[in-house]
Amino acid sequence: MNASDGLRISAWKYPDKKAAIFFDQEYTYEEFDKRVNRLANGLLEMGFKKGDKIAYLVYNCIEGLEIIQALLRIGITLVPINYRLNLDNMEYIINHCDATCLFVGSDLLELVEPIKSKLKNIAPAHYILIGDNGADGMTRYEDILSTSEENPEVDVKPSDLAYIAYTSGTTGLPKGVVTSSGALMNNMKNAVFRGSARKGIRPEDRVLLVLMPVVHSNSIWSTSITFWYGGTNVLYKSRGFDPEEVLQIIDKEKVTTSSVVPFMLARILELPEEVRNKYDVSTITSIGSGSAMLYQTVIDKMLNYFKGVRLSNSYGSSETGPATTLRHSELTKKPGSIGKPIPGVEVKVLDKDGNELPPGEVGEIWVKSDIAFEGYYKDPEKTAKAKRGEWTCAGDLGYRDEEGYFYLADRGDDIIVSAGEHIAPSEVENVLVSHPAVEDVAVIGVPHEKWGQQVTAVIKLREGQQVTEEELKEFCRAKLARFKVPREFEFVSEFPTTLTGKILKRVLREEYKKKHALK
Repeated sequence: MNASDGLRISAWKYPDKKAAIFFDQEYTYEEFDKRVNRLANGLLEMGFKKGDKIAYLVYNCIEGLEIIQALLRIGITLVPINYRLNLDNMEYIINHCDATCLFVGSDLLELVEPIKSKLKNIAPAHYILIGDNGADGMTRYEDILSTSEENPEVDVKPSDLAYIAYTSGTTGLPKGVVTSSGALMNNMKNAVFRGSARKGIRPEDRVLLVLMPVVHSNSIWSTSITFWYGGTNVLYKSRGFDPEEVLQIIDKEKVTTSSVVPFMLARILELPEEVRNKYDVSTITSIGSGSAMLYQTVIDKMLNYFKGVRLSNSYGSSETGPATTLRHSELTKKPGSIGKPIPGVEVKVLDKDGNELPPGEVGEIWVKSDIAFEGYYKDPEKTAKAKRGEWTCAGDLGYRDEEGYFYLADRGDDIIVSAGEHIAPSEVENVLVSHPAVEDVAVIGVPHEKWGQQVTAVIKLREGQQVTEEELKEFCRAKLARFKVPREFEFVSEFPTTLTGKILKRVLREEYKKKHALK
């Protein structure tokens, strides 16, 4: 049994039910499963085999879901490529992972053309084009589907590699996080076990709104889980997040659940009340949030709008897989917490010598589970640092309280040391984001010749709002110790972010380090 068998089984149980929807394009389970088989068989006919590496670079589209399921079905390792990476990183990843084929959307060809000559392992015909306006010599996606629709006979074992998800390279070159087929299967089984019906919604009635990119590991397993349930995956576009359009889709498709990052919720809640009230969102029963801080102001507004929804805030990483969850009933009881370990997972906070720390002390978060990664691809040295037997660490810092709830702490390179005082950016950010004019904020340390570092707040204001630097300072002085109050405020229209909307503080630090070089 492999990670794509859930789709095959659901196609047998619910042949006429909608499996995948992308705006006006949709397929039933029978149609979608046959297309996946055709794609899988087409790749086998082209000479690809179990154990090969195939990369894909696409914006959200149904073909992206087909690629995921087809490669899982025949044991070819998926390598998603983040379209927001620079070209050097894209080239590095495709070569480093030993990819011999690249699926690419026609609207992303401009990213591939400059590096094609440097991708030594990919033959011209092994660039597979999704869409129109392709370059000469490429293979068209739909042409591959003119093969058998029978289920391919490939023995995929738990130890086979399912996918390699490369990190965004926050501390150097991207690292390839290897997930086995067995770990992916365990992740899905655990999710099915935890996902018992709530509020009368049966698993097969699940309608997942996929707001994350299909080139993100979250989408690989969340959409696969939905296929296991026999639910429907409703894809949203990768670019140009439109909060009202999202509400329209929830209303039209009767969406029951979604996985979001906080900025998406914030954008929806910023819509005028008369706009939000035009749409029926009563079918939503659960929303999962992760990747960034979920501020209490957003939680309060969200629960007021999505009546009866169960909101959870989770922690996990490509290395550890899902690790902890703060359940709906605990959101106000433990604000800022990432919750407790999910069933089947153990979490500890250790010092640098591997000793478990008592409650309240900050250390590295280590996770033990059957869904953790195998290691970093072709990097045994970094793997050895991230794995100790059955335990895995993604480098995140945190602590637990007396009741066993875990909290993330600022990473070591995020902590600001100003005039000998250690300042946690998250504390300052929590204060600033509560100001009615502030939409989002990143607090960073900027080099200062007298204090070592000064506290700088980079602010994005809500549309139509204005506030002065002095007003923000006064606001902070009422809520923070004086040495924690930002000495400088910078206003921006957008932040540099990861694929999932997490602010890239390292980019901000470099930018403002150059801009304000040792004042």
